[in-house]
Amino acid sequence: MNTDIQRYALTMPQYQETLICLQRILDFQASLADRIEPGLRIEPSAARAKLRAGLPLFAGEFLPIPVSLFQEALADLRPLLPAGETGQVALDRLLASSQLAPMQIETWLTELIADSAACVQRLADDTSSHPSTLAFLLNTALSPFLDSFAAAYREQVESVDWRRGMCPMCGSEPWMARLAHKDGRRILACPLCRTEWGFDRLRCPFCESQDQPLLRHFTVDDDEAHRVDCCDRCQRYIKTVDERVSDRPANLLVEDVITAHLDLLAREQGYV
Repeated sequence: MNTDIQRYALTMPQYQETLICLQRILDFQASLADRIEPGLRIEPSAARAKLRAGLPLFAGEFLPIPVSLFQEALADLRPLLPAGETGQVALDRLLASSQLAPMQIETWLTELIADSAACVQRLADDTSSHPSTLAFLLNTALSPFLDSFAAAYREQVESVDWRRGMCPMCGSEPWMARLAHKDGRRILACPLCRTEWGFDRLRCPFCESQDQPLLRHFTVDDDEAHRVDCCDRCQRYIKTVDERVSDRPANLLVEDVITAHLDLLAREQGYV
């Protein structure tokens, strides 16, 4: 079992069930990753040129995701979810829908990379599911593929010093952030392909505002290691782990679970 999951399951029993579910999902993703063959081929010079132009690397590219393996991944995910709860119900509806036909999958996987929110909303409407639930399911099954494709190109991101509020690989919005243990650099993280990239500390990653009075953060219960960074211009927020305080590298998948109360507080204050 992941050591962070073990530690938090003991010290934060209110999250124990969710952490155990996360461990099952991490094991599922690791097993799936072992079955994925490297398939994306972009010349290093072309990759650098694309990134320097401000374009995510996957934009306009055909991503060689084997449809049959993706179908299997969705089916294998089902028994890992709590029986009868919203995640399993939504997955059952997706598995039973016409959207799982091979040609349909190829179409919406391309759409998912180009415009994730619109694609998820369309699939949610088609399966009568909540978009956030469906996004979680699709991200869980798709992440090992995109992580594998992105791995070969992450050095290119460092070489061009990407400083945008979207993932340099797949174009997704950042999901969480961390302040690096060594130097306090702000690192944003992608929820889909697991890529990380540097970003200015005093700039909103969503609207890119640098208006200091509109940028703030809050912590709860003297927990300085976990904070919420908010922007009063666009009313968006992002959870951040300060590794200098926690004194260890952050596993953001785990940290996301044990900071669910911060999501609730941020939404109660009107942030999304």
